[in-house]
Amino acid sequence: MRVGLVVDHPKRDLPGAVLLAYQLASRGVSVVIVPMYEQAVDVPRLGLDALVVNYARDANLDLMRSFAKAGLSLYVLDTEGGVLADRGGNSPPAMAAYIRNSGYADILSGYFFWGSRLHDAFRDAGAMKPEQLHLTGCPRFDFAAPRWRALLDGEPRGYLLVNANFPLVNSRFTSKPGAEREAMVRAGWDGAYIDRFLADLKQVFAGYLEAIRKLAAARPDRAILIRPHPFESEQVYRDAVAGHANVVVDGSGSVLDRIRNAAAVIHLNCGTAVESVMLGKLPVQLEYLNTPVTAGHASLPARVSRPVESFDALLAVLDNVEAETKSFDFAGVHAGNVEAFFHRNDGLAAERVAEVLAGQSGRRGYVSLASALTGARANPSLGQIAKGAASLVLGSAVTESLRARVNPARRDKRIALGAVAGLLGRIARHDQATSSGFKTARARCASTGLPLASIAIEKLPIRA
Repeated sequence: MRVGLVVDHPKRDLPGAVLLAYQLASRGVSVVIVPMYEQAVDVPRLGLDALVVNYARDANLDLMRSFAKAGLSLYVLDTEGGVLADRGGNSPPAMAAYIRNSGYADILSGYFFWGSRLHDAFRDAGAMKPEQLHLTGCPRFDFAAPRWRALLDGEPRGYLLVNANFPLVNSRFTSKPGAEREAMVRAGWDGAYIDRFLADLKQVFAGYLEAIRKLAAARPDRAILIRPHPFESEQVYRDAVAGHANVVVDGSGSVLDRIRNAAAVIHLNCGTAVESVMLGKLPVQLEYLNTPVTAGHASLPARVSRPVESFDALLAVLDNVEAETKSFDFAGVHAGNVEAFFHRNDGLAAERVAEVLAGQSGRRGYVSLASALTGARANPSLGQIAKGAASLVLGSAVTESLRARVNPARRDKRIALGAVAGLLGRIARHDQATSSGFKTARARCASTGLPLASIAIEKLPIRA
């Protein structure tokens, strides 16, 4: 059996995908890690039996219908499946209703859930058949569990980590006015609500930048690391703290690494508060900056954090951070708030997903150069045909590299072969899988042999 895993943003999603690939390959499954932006031209040439996609939205529904029609078994492991809204298009009832009514229920073979809250919403709404609903947790967070935590980077360094979460008003990938609003309305949100939310979010963002600047000035002896959301522009943060030598703006690397090495995590309504709880680091919520609208949009990060109601209260907490951390009930917060959305912090999510996938029987390897030409769409645009044609002639490994030169923002979406091979080796050594190794290479077109942007992983035969 050959399974493809679609990866959206490597910095955020690749480690979990590699851990899942490790678990699948250990069970004899051939695995291909597929960049999201290349799936339309790569998937039809990989000979896959099943594909695990990173979300099920209107944006990829036609593409998924094409894959399903070709015989692929489709599964969803959503990259945004944990910190959910209390209402609107990203709330559990709305997500369940969308899958039931959009046509996805007719083409999906299974859905993997981060936590029981969304799983139960699907079950109660009859969104899919009960046997297609799999409560597994998300492999991305396995690294926060004691079993895999040693794979994270280094020893604690004691900086204050400021995590940001404002891509809707500080986008890295689009400058089109109103693009964020349009995307949220398409996802099922009420337009009037989104207008209020975005207006408040801009106000809150300005306050957040000012709070960071004030903190840097008030505590010049404390090292501060600002980590923008992966989809945010970093420049506005650099401008806000210009002249403060104790502050670094750096969004590189794994957020789990950065949290593990921090003394505390400062945020506002940011989902990384959950990872902070998993890793035993104090999450500090700047509650005094919230508005009723932004506070009510997604309440989980606030519920798992130590709130501060003023800037002076923030300084008091940070000046006494060791005692604040000792008194914080990490286990109780996880049991009472996190587990329903993120399942158990046991490091077994990748294994649970792998067991489901490895237990499926392969249908037939999907290969279609005609589909690759059209981007696997019934009514492709001229741009999609041009991309498909270039990929067929050169291979997507080449065309992806060329596009990254033209559009630097796409560079962060590329999946480096060395990064996959290196992490896979570290996982295998940590898990003491010494009886055999793993082969990691550029995937190649099943028909032409041209190199693709995707990465293929297989377990080597056991050495005698």
